[in-house]
Amino acid sequence: CAHHGCFVPHLVVDFQEGEGQVNMDYSLANALQCNMQGVRCVISFYDMNCSYMRKLRQRIGNNDFLNFPKHLEIVPGTGIWCVHGHQLQCFSRYAPLYIKGAGWIDGEVIETLWSILN
Repeated sequence: CAHHGCFVPHLVVDFQEGEGQVNMDYSLANALQCNMQGVRCVISFYDMNCSYMRKLRQRIGNNDFLNFPKHLEIVPGTGIWCVHGHQLQCFSRYAPLYIKGAGWIDGEVIETLWSILN
């Protein structure tokens, strides 16, 4: 949860070498299965959403072990701290300040909780 920093089982993953999309696919697919009745749209924050989301549905569709609701709209966002390191056009597309419904958040809550989790 971008506002409260709450966790759902199987959402936080370790990346073995770099940031593998399969790890993120696993985490996101599990998140979208948890208590999602009636939800039609979610905002997903990830440091590399600009590239990650490009073939998400294709990757999930080709995976026998992962799935999520086909009707669900996933709005990609990138945390405000990370989006500044991306290409200029990423800011207006993925910064939380420009995502309708995101509110006034930074999209970086997981980073603020690392010291507690480690």
